[in-house]
Amino acid sequence: MEKSLNMTSHNLANASTAGYKTVNPVFKSTAGGQANGAETVHFVQSTGTYLDTTQGSVFRTDNPLDIAVSGDGWLAFETDGGAPAYGRFGQLVLNADGQMVTAAGRPILDVNGGPITLPAEVGTNVTIAADGSVTDEQNNILGQIGVFQVPNAETLAPIGRGLYAAEDGEALAPAEEARVLQGYLEASNVEPVLEMTRLIDIQRAYEGSIKLMTEEDELTKQVIQRLGRRS
Repeated sequence: MEKSLNMTSHNLANASTAGYKTVNPVFKSTAGGQANGAETVHFVQSTGTYLDTTQGSVFRTDNPLDIAVSGDGWLAFETDGGAPAYGRFGQLVLNADGQMVTAAGRPILDVNGGPITLPAEVGTNVTIAADGSVTDEQNNILGQIGVFQVPNAETLAPIGRGLYAAEDGEALAPAEEARVLQGYLEASNVEPVLEMTRLIDIQRAYEGSIKLMTEEDELTKQVIQRLGRRS
């Protein structure tokens, strides 16, 4: 319940964070043996988290370097460790070298897994097509933003700043059906009303559990005191 409470609170805190995906805990029941020869006692074991990969709504920004992905596809970004990270938050800027990067300085990767560098004279005067192709005012192709299929995307692990790490580093196939929208960003897919309702339910259950534990401790204390008096 404590983990569910923390995770739901985290989702609510990121309800307005563009590109954020709702994170949910995963639990399983584990048998712990017999209680006084009666029914089997079951315990709860945490086995990780999973992402809700439902697409959030897109909103217009008119920034030429802002992009959103429409459909089942993920943008790829370069990380310090070498393995790409994935995300749906496409708010990009140009760094000192002309590379298209996130605000944290992570270069977005092209279809071949390399960074995209724009000539200094072009700047942000570019057009980004639905297939991710980046062209200048003379229709010269400067690169193509990669949009990839991520198998079992619900298992992606959040690593911060709207990025997620895959379980392995295998090469990914392009997402043929996905489309890139220039001048748009994808909003968080958190449903505040649902998360707030869930938060209230968890808080009530959590408080009830704490109350039961407190009452059990008090009963144990009373039993010890009474046995002490008799002895």
